[in-house]
Amino acid sequence: MSTNNVTIRNGVDQILRTRFLDIIKSVQPSGRWKLVVVDSLSLKILNSACKMYDILEENVSALVENIEKSRQPYPSVEAVYILTPCEDSCRRLIDDLARPEGPMYAAAHIHFIQAMENDLFKDFVRRLRENNVMDSVKNLKDMYMDFVVREPAVFTLDDEQKFFSLFNNDGDSSAGSTILGDVDDMAKQLLCVCVALGENPLIRYHRPLDVPGTINRNIPLHLAKALQDQLDAFMEINGNFPPPKDPPMPRGTLIILDRTIDPVAPLLHEFTYQAMVADLLNVEEAASGIKYTYEYIQEDGTTKDQEAALNDQDAVYTSIRHMHIAITTEQLIDDFNKFMAENASGTGSGQASVKSLHDMKNMIANLPQYQEMKTKFSAHMTIASDCMAEFRDQNLDAIGLLEQNMACGETPEHQVPKQIVDELLPILDDPYTSQAIKTRLIMIWFATCDKVDPDELELLLAHARLDKKYKDAIDNLSLLGVQLSKSANKQGEKSSRWHRKKRESVVNQQQDVPFDLSRYVPIVKRVVEGHVKETIDQSLFPLLRIARPEDLRRDPTQSPKENYQLRVYKTQWHKKSVGKNAQPKPASGPPVIIFIAGGMTYSEMRSAYELSQTFDRDVYIGSTHIITPDRFVDDLSELDKPGHPPKEVVPPYTGSVHAKSSPSSPMPKTKRK
Repeated sequence: MSTNNVTIRNGVDQILRTRFLDIIKSVQPSGRWKLVVVDSLSLKILNSACKMYDILEENVSALVENIEKSRQPYPSVEAVYILTPCEDSCRRLIDDLARPEGPMYAAAHIHFIQAMENDLFKDFVRRLRENNVMDSVKNLKDMYMDFVVREPAVFTLDDEQKFFSLFNNDGDSSAGSTILGDVDDMAKQLLCVCVALGENPLIRYHRPLDVPGTINRNIPLHLAKALQDQLDAFMEINGNFPPPKDPPMPRGTLIILDRTIDPVAPLLHEFTYQAMVADLLNVEEAASGIKYTYEYIQEDGTTKDQEAALNDQDAVYTSIRHMHIAITTEQLIDDFNKFMAENASGTGSGQASVKSLHDMKNMIANLPQYQEMKTKFSAHMTIASDCMAEFRDQNLDAIGLLEQNMACGETPEHQVPKQIVDELLPILDDPYTSQAIKTRLIMIWFATCDKVDPDELELLLAHARLDKKYKDAIDNLSLLGVQLSKSANKQGEKSSRWHRKKRESVVNQQQDVPFDLSRYVPIVKRVVEGHVKETIDQSLFPLLRIARPEDLRRDPTQSPKENYQLRVYKTQWHKKSVGKNAQPKPASGPPVIIFIAGGMTYSEMRSAYELSQTFDRDVYIGSTHIITPDRFVDDLSELDKPGHPPKEVVPPYTGSVHAKSSPSSPMPKTKRK
């Protein structure tokens, strides 16, 4: 399914951006100059939602200030503080207000990104009184904004360490308190997401079957209960929440899962543009997207390094990020030819059109007068070319097909694969195949067959010749519930993963699949489909509380229920495309929020947009963090080892930064654009 230009009616990025700007606008009169002061965590959240231009447009002078650093005092200007509710930031705030030479700013409008704990709040108020600075505080509010937005439908809790603290034990009771502490942290941040979206959602969670020999930590259940407690407490204090909806709509649903729901999706090679870039290229993760550095050809023919930021500010990127790489290159070529046709007189080119990325590269080099066009097309042309080069160099045509056969349990011809081990051996023997890819293949084989033969596993490992790091990663799959002896229905399948039973319906559905290397559908997507269609297995995915009738209103024209299956091997890349000028349709139902504790994949992120498009409603997805296949393997290799410190919220307080304060100076004038 093509999801280019899918419109999320209420993008979580826009919601958070609006909340930040409303905080700044709250300083009245609105035309008054003010400063914005943040700490390291709130700055990251702010940067994920707002561009600096957005902030400066609200009469904010100079740059956003970091409370952890020495700053220029402006005693005639009021400051908007957006801070983490922790002792370190609170003590720094007191230092600002009680500076020996006088307050840093004329007044403080204080906004915490999350609710402050009662003991900390009492201590903070005590310090304000002791320092006689209560009058400097004009506002003190909890804003419930403690999460990072990545895309309109995607958010994270920005805490990759949760993967280790949640899963690096074998289920023994001594680790229970640690897990429950992590669960409470996640619940508080998920409350912020619910408040931002204006939802008091029904909570559905994954309750896996208790299969002998597998680990069941019940993380989704614990998190569901903790979040419900947070919501109940918030509702008790805020009687007008949630706000009324126009038009009226039933309550949304939050579906809580964890990484054990699908150990295969993080290992597969994905061949959509965004996922392929993140997997195959040397990219840098940023709060709002991906950064990639490539060689750029200058007008004189020399090259220099150019950095491309792949985020929602790049319209070309958002239009192609979920496309299969084959369609991506075609789309770039079509868009380029359209540009050339529209600017034929200015380009002076006699060539009517280009037919390949190579043609594009040559023509762009001869168009110095179109710098903006060159930058846009050169970046994505180069990135797509680099992806295809890696595809060829890493033999991903053959490797990807084998991965899909294992993950889907059938070949593109709908036959059950019978000689998987024999097909794996030549690839594992190949010295040009990286150890990371070999490890991913063995893991997929490990996770998808009904029962692992120890002798076959030893054979695969002998041919792969893996370093200890990668062997450890394979061993640690057991910590995600993947065992040498597995029950075929532990995720709710009615029959064997590689069983032929009831295959005809799957065969018929797969006629829509144009790419043999992109047949696997993440289980997360199937869970949400089952929820929306009301075909979900209620014993595996129960609601935490029985919903009232008004919360489950259903369209009487909806088709009868079908038996819900987690593993259906159908996808539609090409259907229901949305035109660039299409207006968003009214939502056909309440929103769905998906949360995966322990990391989410780019394929699962893409699934949220596909689900939104299919069911004409807003679907959001979030996790503790975003993972790529190589990162997933690296993390698994370390999963059984101690020494993973908890996430540091803000740097520890070590004393006032105002010990050597400089004299105040006039407010700098900021030129508004």
